[in-house]
Amino acid sequence: MDEKIASLEAEISGVKTSLAAMERNQEKLIALFEKSLGKKVTTEEERVADEATRAVGEASVHRNTQASNNQLEGEALAEFRRSVKKVELPTFDGEDPAGWISRAEVYFRVQDTRPEVKVNLAQLCMEGPTIHFFNSLMNEHEDLSWDRLKEALLERYGGHGEGDVYEQLTELRQKGTVDEYITDFEYLTAQIPKLPEKQFLGYFLHGLKEEIRGKVRSLTVVGDLTRSKVLQVART
Repeated sequence: MDEKIASLEAEISGVKTSLAAMERNQEKLIALFEKSLGKKVTTEEERVADEATRAVGEASVHRNTQASNNQLEGEALAEFRRSVKKVELPTFDGEDPAGWISRAEVYFRVQDTRPEVKVNLAQLCMEGPTIHFFNSLMNEHEDLSWDRLKEALLERYGGHGEGDVYEQLTELRQKGTVDEYITDFEYLTAQIPKLPEKQFLGYFLHGLKEEIRGKVRSLTVVGDLTRSKVLQVART
């Protein structure tokens, strides 16, 4: 029995010696290989270790980046809230309803105002005769919506004179400079949010002086022009 144990121990010792010799030989081969390649050869263990180190580094960078982004978002949100406090809903005295509606829309969007609150806030902005018009409108429409209020304001206070906006566009004529005409034209068209392109161009050309009208029309025939381009052509 003792002889078997001694023999087994001797075999184990021999295996260990052989493994140690193999490892040394492997190291020598790797060293020779690296020398011939001119660069270090990465073993499997080293590769795994490198990947683990790289993963930890990337995770750290991600956390730092995320923290930085969160900080920026927090600062932006704080600045946004400070800015909101400086914004006020403008008053309306009957002049330029399209302009007032546009500014009110911006205010409601910034403040994230609920639809049912918009009409009540608008009522606080009425000044002079517009207060009586608003009260009359409220009596006529118990559930007055913001969209209906906008339509009513444009119908009542839109344009420069008698008649609705479409009539005034038809009668509008260039009397002074092109810029003055464009200012009056834009004031009226702003009160018709979804005016078709053909109607826009037709109204605009109709009111221009003859010599300018001919120049603009000749260019529109050549190719489609955007609204801003049409106005630019008229100015040149």
